Amino acid sequence: MTEKKKKYAYWMYPTMVAEIENALGEADVKSKEEFVCKAVEFYLGYLRSQKNINYLAPILDGAIKSEVRSLETHLSEMLFKLAVESAKVNHLLAAQSEVPDEAMERLNRMCCEDVASNNGRVTFESAYEFQHDREEDF
Repeated sequence: MTEKKKKYAYWMYPTMVAEIENALGEADVKSKEEFVCKAVEFYLGYLRSQKNINYLAPILDGAIKSEVRSLETHLSEMLFKLAVESAKVNHLLAAQSEVPDEAMERLNRMCCEDVASNNGRVTFESAYEFQHDREEDF
């Protein structure tokens, strides 16, 4: 069922009426009455959206914070596991190797530069290729 329009009398500034008349073509309407109805619908929609934002913002904030905490926990656990694996490999290699202090310092500098230049992406294959293409160690 469609609602029937009813006539109301409202006071309005003459400059507003002139602006409405100038904007009829832009608004794609044929009359001032149609323009005002569209303007009121638009403003009511805006007010409703503000209420929705005020309602949804805390809910979204809580959900996002919860997801970030969960991600932080998972990443921390994975980093811990990787550090344990790295420590095991380091201890195995150290037990089997005798590396002079000077070579160890060069290795540390080289690895720091390698990690920094590759944003932490160092593969075994690239290290193997590097080590076997060189004459000297580290």
